Amino acid sequence: MTRLFSDVRFLDPQKHGQLNWECLKSRCPSSCCNVPDRTFVVLEELVRLSKYFPIVITVEVDHIGREEKLLCAYFRLKEDKKGCVYLKEGLGCLIEEEKPYTCRQYPFLIRENYLAADFTCPGFSQDVGTPVWNKESINPYFESDFFLYSLKLEEGKAQTEEFLKTLFDLDLIVGGKLTYETIDVSFNMVDEKRLLELPKDILREFYHRGYLRLVYAHLNSLQNWEKLIKRYLKP
Repeated sequence: MTRLFSDVRFLDPQKHGQLNWECLKSRCPSSCCNVPDRTFVVLEELVRLSKYFPIVITVEVDHIGREEKLLCAYFRLKEDKKGCVYLKEGLGCLIEEEKPYTCRQYPFLIRENYLAADFTCPGFSQDVGTPVWNKESINPYFESDFFLYSLKLEEGKAQTEEFLKTLFDLDLIVGGKLTYETIDVSFNMVDEKRLLELPKDILREFYHRGYLRLVYAHLNSLQNWEKLIKRYLKP
């Protein structure tokens, strides 16, 4: 299976001056909508995405043992090979205008404050598609429709990390489990009982910082696990 972001390169108008790109949609041999089972999200999009995906707290460890706490939206069960639950054959993404920022930016991104692209995407070509460069400047189409969302992700990381650190520091994160028919899913979630037992001054701060709204968006999003499970069980 294709590993997304396995060939990321910085974009250079000298090296890539003739580079074009187009989304191959149903013609794509390695659709980015089929590969991942989840993506990280930032606070700015949590409430919006909670209508569509289960959004949970994950702790990932990198190759040197550092922990990273993330908010993740799940597109499908890991065992489900059908791709994102909102990908429909012949139509594409059913939530095009509301999909996660990571989806909207791909295959372009901002890395180390420079424009970059994931060349594992087969949509790059020198023959067809939209030119990536307009002389020495990036094509305004890619700036507004792709890099804008990459910038939103970069800008939202620190705020999201602070939110998650607060939840962990207050010992509000617990393991959750949902069972539907024959399928069990496990995840990390905020314990509502512990939340409501917090001192009133901390709860007031949660309210004024918008944290309460975000926590309940996360908790309400967990009902979307059933949607993913039903799709997986469907023949």
